[in-house]
Amino acid sequence: MEVLKEVLSLDQAQFDQLAPTPQIEADKGDDPFESYLKDCKFRAPSNQDQSPLIKLKALQETHANDETAINVIVPQLIDYLTQFTERLSNYTQDLDFIKRKSSELQSLLEYNSTKLANISPMVNDLMIPPELIHDIIKGKINESWQDNITFIADKEQIYDKYRRSDLHKDYKDAKNTTVIAPKDFERLCQLLDILKNVILERSKRLIISKIKTLRSHHPVPSQRLQTQLLKVQRIFPFIRDNNLSLALELRQAYCYTMKWYYKEYFSRYIRSLTILQFQQIDSQFALGNGLSTTPVGGFSNSSSLFFSSYLTTSASNAFYNKVPVTDEEIDKYFQIKRRLNILTQEDNTVMVSQIAENNTSRNYIEIGFKNLNLAILDNCTVEYHFLKDFFAMSDENFDEINGLLEQIFQPTFDEATEYTQHLIQYNYDIFGVLISIRVANQLQFESERRGIPSMFDSFLNGQLIQLWPRFQQMVDFQCESLRKAAITTNVAKYGSSGPANNDPLTSPHELAVQFGKFLISFLTLAITHKQVIDERSEPLYNSIIRLRNDFETVMTKCSKKTKSPERFLTTNYMYLYNNLQQLHLHLNISDSDAQNYNFDSAESVNAKANDDDENNSGVPLIIRETENHFKTLVEAFTRN
Repeated sequence: MEVLKEVLSLDQAQFDQLAPTPQIEADKGDDPFESYLKDCKFRAPSNQDQSPLIKLKALQETHANDETAINVIVPQLIDYLTQFTERLSNYTQDLDFIKRKSSELQSLLEYNSTKLANISPMVNDLMIPPELIHDIIKGKINESWQDNITFIADKEQIYDKYRRSDLHKDYKDAKNTTVIAPKDFERLCQLLDILKNVILERSKRLIISKIKTLRSHHPVPSQRLQTQLLKVQRIFPFIRDNNLSLALELRQAYCYTMKWYYKEYFSRYIRSLTILQFQQIDSQFALGNGLSTTPVGGFSNSSSLFFSSYLTTSASNAFYNKVPVTDEEIDKYFQIKRRLNILTQEDNTVMVSQIAENNTSRNYIEIGFKNLNLAILDNCTVEYHFLKDFFAMSDENFDEINGLLEQIFQPTFDEATEYTQHLIQYNYDIFGVLISIRVANQLQFESERRGIPSMFDSFLNGQLIQLWPRFQQMVDFQCESLRKAAITTNVAKYGSSGPANNDPLTSPHELAVQFGKFLISFLTLAITHKQVIDERSEPLYNSIIRLRNDFETVMTKCSKKTKSPERFLTTNYMYLYNNLQQLHLHLNISDSDAQNYNFDSAESVNAKANDDDENNSGVPLIIRETENHFKTLVEAFTRN
């Protein structure tokens, strides 16, 4: 009944109205028609306003709906339920199949996991990514490209482990794990060798191309080339480790190219320095010249011939073509305070060739000497660090780099030595030669501070071998000039009005004044060394004594023309002694100068113990001895 209610789409009230009522059992023998009427009468609702036609229509509609449901909906419902049952059966079979497959895959996964646990390390060890291969072959060589070199080097070490496993089947690695090479391991080894050869070839071509740029029509500065190569400095150790002969050839090619490069560069630079206007110091700038008794133009030819014997023919010819100089120029020459700036200045910038070619001011020889040798030192420093950082064959390669530097710079050293010879051979500038010697000493100290190999120190020693003999020749010339000086009693002039006191017994002799300026300049240069040295071992020590002795000989001869020789000598030696005391005082007061120079030496330490003046402990030996010498002379002649 419930199903029928749903099919008929009736609510409970309507269904109850249609529900059959209990039939009144008809009296037997009653008429059927009468029974139906009674029954209808019994079913009739109390509401008399509903028409039987309406009820009939509703029943007909309900009957039609029932027929439709029975004939259309119920068959479709039966078909759908039948199909659903079939599909559900198929799905049940599929689920059973999936369950069996899942169980099989789970078992296979567990099996593969156990096997791959031993295979994965080998795959990671031997695998070379395709991206890396492409980068090695076609990638731009830069800082990041060098990571490929590290990767290949690491792979090579790992492959060696597997090669040993082929030779020893029971080979085990550091973790005591048995190593087994795969069947296609040889092909992997061939691939690794090909990649190594590609890296070697590309690295070689890069280095060669950079070296060739130095010889191109538009060469690049060597520092720029070195900077570019240092950015990829790991390529050369890889070449060295895998092909030593190729590494040596590349390094030698670089050395040959740089040898030519520096020779050409410094040849042009030396030509620029040659254009510099130098102050010509000839034989007229000698002790005893420029005095009141000496004619303008210098000494006679007889006194000049002494020194001309040291010169070449061309130098001797130039000697006689002197331009007369004034007394003021000679007097200015013997005072070198301004020229000391080249030894004390902190700015060690090299004069560039353009400035040298357009510089119209007068320069002394030490300017050309320092700029050239300082430029060589700077380039040696740069080249040394580059060779050590890029082309090093081992960690301890000091002697090796020293040999390479010497090979590169030897032609440059030869040209620099010739330039120094050119500077000094026609020049009488004794102060310029001595300043150049001190410049060479300072550059030796600087090269040691920078850690440059001994080849540069040897080069500077070669320069000093030229300078010291020339200096000795000039000392001989100055000594000879003193011996040839006129024997007079003329006192020094102060101002244009002449001497304030013309008495030779109370005023210093003009030669003493000139020699005092010369001696102070000489002694000032004598202490401009930065390293602790034995002062007595230098030629300068004996040279000052020689000049001092010749001067005293001339003063003794001049004193014999006066009424009181002892007083004459006392006046002149007192003048020199006062000048030395002023220099002494200057050295004690100037802390900056005391920090720049090392006054003490092994010999001077012993001399301090015998020095009467305790305040002289910070003064160089040569100054103390010269000061004490004239002090002794003053005391001796004063007692007489």
